[in-house]
Amino acid sequence: MGLFTRRSTSDADRHAAKAYKRGDQVYTRVIHAIPGRIDGGLGMAINRIELAGWKLEQQTEGSKRQAGFTQQYWTCTFRAVPST
Repeated sequence: MGLFTRRSTSDADRHAAKAYKRGDQVYTRVIHAIPGRIDGGLGMAINRIELAGWKLEQQTEGSKRQAGFTQQYWTCTFRAVPST
């Protein structure tokens, strides 16, 4: 899978949806910045995970230097929203 290809054709994140259906209460995801996007694609990724039934609880930012470039990333923790 390439760097700029979509993972799924659905609006909700597939892995987050599977974790929600399993009954997990906490979902943690590392989101790497997409070059060329103003927010690095963070808003789009959070939106897709929240569509799967999660609510953003905590977000931390970090970066790592590898092979001569710096990769920005965010570690996001989500909590399951109970279905009514």
